[in-house]
Amino acid sequence: MDFNSDSITPDFDADDINIFEELSSSNSYSQTERNPLQQILLEEEEEVNESIAFDSDVIADLLQVLAHHAIVKSSGDPANVLPAVANDVDINSARVTSQEDEFRLSLLVELQDLQKIRPCVRVRQQNGSLSIVEEEEKVPKQWLPLYKMLHQALSSAIDSLKATAQIA
Repeated sequence: MDFNSDSITPDFDADDINIFEELSSSNSYSQTERNPLQQILLEEEEEVNESIAFDSDVIADLLQVLAHHAIVKSSGDPANVLPAVANDVDINSARVTSQEDEFRLSLLVELQDLQKIRPCVRVRQQNGSLSIVEEEEKVPKQWLPLYKMLHQALSSAIDSLKATAQIA
């Protein structure tokens, strides 16, 4: 059947058409221009082992959404993770920023003197994978609960991201 024909004749029978043959005909995409939809339709058994290259901003945005979800899901009262020197933490201020091959998850924390800071945890992108920079020994004891909450949220975000795409 020619996809470029203008009309369908009265004797047309859809059962007479081999969709797989039509997809591979010269009127469809060539083999070098294959799209993901065609691969699904053809149910090819080829494994795509190529990693997907993402822009750093896209990765940061994805991590931010996933980490924010993990923070909201896991923290009943965010004040429970604050040290005595802090007044409040804004859970909705979760932000992931990127610099070169590093991403930082931070939250806005208001201190007792009304100053605001953004404690963070870091993750590095190396050799196609994301790994958290372990800094627990450098964190003051009073800030450890907040650090652990951020660490857990970022770990959860990374695991969710790895489950859906292989980062290059």
